[in-house]
Formats: sequence, structure tokens, C-alpha cells
Amino acid sequence: MRKILATFILAATLAGCATPTVFRDPATGQVAQCNATTPGIFPIIAQYEITNCSQAYAKMGWQQQ
Repeated sequence: MRKILATFILAATLAGCATPTVFRDPATGQVAQCNATTPGIFPIIAQYEITNCSQAYAKMGWQQQ
């Protein structure tokens, strides 16, 4: 039981590592934010989603804020 609780606490703590990323289109000034849709108990998947979103905006020429 203690291992399960420790694992849950660790996962909840690491969930804060998947912070949103904000991008701005230099041509129009439009702003967009990359967020994770995965629940916080899966921080690795959440960070993967944000990374993919960030790469897509970077390819379009948007600048990270």
C-alpha cells in the first residue's frame, strides 16, 4: 500500500513539469498556447503532447514567448 501511495505522490509531483508553452505569430501577433490534454498522473505523456504542439508551431514560424 505504501508503494502505491508513494508512486501516486511522485506522479502528482512530476505532473507540474509539463508546463504549457506560449507561441506568438510574428506576422499577425496572434498568440497560442500548447497544453496537455492527458491527466496529470501521466507527466511523460503530457510533456510529449506539449513538445509535439511546440514543434508544430515552430515549423510554422511562430516564436516561443
